[in-house]
Amino acid sequence: MTGITLRGTVRARTPEGTWDVLKPEVARLGITRVARLTALDHLGIPVWTAIRPSAHTLVTSQGKGATDLLAKISAILEAAELWHAEQPVRIAERATHTELSPPYPMGALPVKVDHPALAGIELEWTAGVGLNSGEEVLVPADLLRREAHHDGLRPELFAVTSNGLACGNTRAEATLHALLETVERDVLHRDYVAGGQFRALIDPASVTDPYCADLIGRFLDAGMWLEIVHVGGPYGIPVFASYIWSEDYPIVFAGSGCHMLPEIALSRALTEAAQSRLTCIAGTRDDLDTHEAAFAAHPDKPDLAVLPVRDWAGCTGLHVDLEPDVGRLLLQAVATATSVTGHEPIAVTLHDAEAYAAVKVVSPGMEMRITRSIPRTRERHG
Repeated sequence: MTGITLRGTVRARTPEGTWDVLKPEVARLGITRVARLTALDHLGIPVWTAIRPSAHTLVTSQGKGATDLLAKISAILEAAELWHAEQPVRIAERATHTELSPPYPMGALPVKVDHPALAGIELEWTAGVGLNSGEEVLVPADLLRREAHHDGLRPELFAVTSNGLACGNTRAEATLHALLETVERDVLHRDYVAGGQFRALIDPASVTDPYCADLIGRFLDAGMWLEIVHVGGPYGIPVFASYIWSEDYPIVFAGSGCHMLPEIALSRALTEAAQSRLTCIAGTRDDLDTHEAAFAAHPDKPDLAVLPVRDWAGCTGLHVDLEPDVGRLLLQAVATATSVTGHEPIAVTLHDAEAYAAVKVVSPGMEMRITRSIPRTRERHG
């Protein structure tokens, strides 16, 4: 399996090829409109939105990319992720964890409260595939369900999020993105509970990757405050977070990214921060804060965090492999995740067709970040 290196990503298909096969799927996914948000902000970083009026969860899904076409595809696939999470889950078994004895303890899953009694509660289970062994592994079906309102008939044991849910041109591509998302969230969680012990500031002027340097230039040319941090973790896979603030919208917006290729990880963090800002400017997400208090108070520009400083050259050696091959990158990510957690990640295929694949990756032993937003540490503690 080969990969195509694009600005900010590695894909198994060209953007034009992806759009050709994805376009006929839009109506089936309940998407009635795909709109360009880019011009609502002066940064010029492409951000699009996909609208699903009949959604059971979020009606709007945002996507970003180096070009309008990539951002449009990203928005549609983000909407597709949630559409699949809203569909009925195929049930393979109804049993307790004790009866099934899967190769991981219940406490390695995102349970709300870890207690030995959980293993004796009857659950619905669905089939996934162990990404190391290639063998069938059962996981609780509730980990895949995204519901606006719980039916009240099933115990709510798990903190269910979209973490590990991804779409891609192929199943391998979707699985890679899903797994890297779980790694990213686990690294951010570890750093958060450690009081920012694994963070270092990155000097924006030291970033030599052309695409990332262009993104940084857009923020700085617009007079925005920008903070970039590298977040270390046990996986040795680059994770970055970025934070932006401006006088015209005096809120700190954040983005994070994870990839074996550090320039892709950083570009994702930068573009996600821009996307977060544009999402609030557009005002289509009624589940987000209005920020009225910030506009009334006129808060001062934030200070940079008091952290050790690294330059970009010190981060580029953390990648596992520079080969832009989706299958190779996936194998490396699986091996690394398994060695750190002691459990193999499990992939549940939700859709696999010519147009795209949708996958939910369950990574036993990994944690989800505590807060909804990406935490920002102002100085190390502990």
